[in-house]
Amino acid sequence: MSADHETTAAKDVEPRPSPFAPFRRRAFRILVAGQSLSTLGDMVYLVALPFVILGAGYATTGLSITLTGFGVARIVTALPGGALADRFGARPVMLGADLARCAALTTLTVAAVRGAPGLGHLVVTGIVLGACEGAHIPAYRSITPALVPDAELAAANSIGIAANLFANVIGPPIGGVLVALVAPWPAIGADAASFAVSALALLAIHRVPAPPERPAAAGSGSLLGFVRSSPLYRTVLLMTVVLGASVGGTLEVALPVLAGTRPGLGPAGYGWLMAALGIGMLGGGASAGALTHGRRQGPLVIAALAVNGGLLAALPHVGGLVPMAVTMAVVGALDGVLAVLVMTATQRMPPPRLLARAQGLISLVTFAMFPLSVAVAGLVLHRWSPAAMFHLTGLGFAAVAVCGLASRSLRRL
Repeated sequence: MSADHETTAAKDVEPRPSPFAPFRRRAFRILVAGQSLSTLGDMVYLVALPFVILGAGYATTGLSITLTGFGVARIVTALPGGALADRFGARPVMLGADLARCAALTTLTVAAVRGAPGLGHLVVTGIVLGACEGAHIPAYRSITPALVPDAELAAANSIGIAANLFANVIGPPIGGVLVALVAPWPAIGADAASFAVSALALLAIHRVPAPPERPAAAGSGSLLGFVRSSPLYRTVLLMTVVLGASVGGTLEVALPVLAGTRPGLGPAGYGWLMAALGIGMLGGGASAGALTHGRRQGPLVIAALAVNGGLLAALPHVGGLVPMAVTMAVVGALDGVLAVLVMTATQRMPPPRLLARAQGLISLVTFAMFPLSVAVAGLVLHRWSPAAMFHLTGLGFAAVAVCGLASRSLRRL
């Protein structure tokens, strides 16, 4: 082989980027730091919120109304938020959402310091937070491809998801300590401050370049046209619907009931199982970029779905806290890998002018499926047992894996 041929071949081999390569990008470092801090603040706030509402004498009805307002507002703004991000840029939408949330939480903090906030104030705050989160998420998911090269996108998503999951793990204990040692209002104020810092971080990102152009499929000039022209995106939507209609209810309803019926588990056991799930997700999300680089990702997605379905269906039949926790940790790890792979794939599918709207549609479906999943779990547990819900969720994963095998676009991903 000639030296010239060896040089040409070497140039054709794409160098493998480091899993930490995105950290070399100043704008990405600032983005991850700001968003992780605001997620930490959210987790602290979520612990304080029930104590603010219940302490004001509004009972569980007040908590239900506030959370319902949050959930409905989040669904309503997901698509408009994506459209605004596509029209005006992701950074202005994220900045506006952070400032609005900071203002809403600051007023609630002041009201909590002065005494019991009114129920109307709590509900309006919940609606503002939900509306801002619904608009923020598609904008956030659409900004990363503009800040890192495409070769580093999976690693960037892995870092971002892992950082947010870490905040999810450590935030509740911090919130619990603040509420227990001081009062709920410092936790609310901490969340307000986290959004202020996040807004400053976004201001420090001076310029966000446009994401790289990709060949657009015929008929993809609108969001509906893109959905019609992309079999792979439709497969992801189907996956979101099927899994979203079962997973939330399984973890939030069936699992605590199952733990309550098992000797030696109870509420503490449920807490340990959820902690194992979170630790597994953190590990899977953090390692996904490195583990999957250079491999075909479609078969990995299908395999992870199939294995997860089998593990969830088998969980009610696993005996003892430690084996159940190990099973949950593996489920979490696979979920973390799936989150990185699916997010990266959906960021690469649409043309840049539709990226935030495509992310907004996925967010809308995700948000809408959670209350449906909880309702389904309630019906299943009323008629059968917690194990039946786990079996149903396992069948859902299996069905999505089969659909993935039947999807040529996913197999070739």
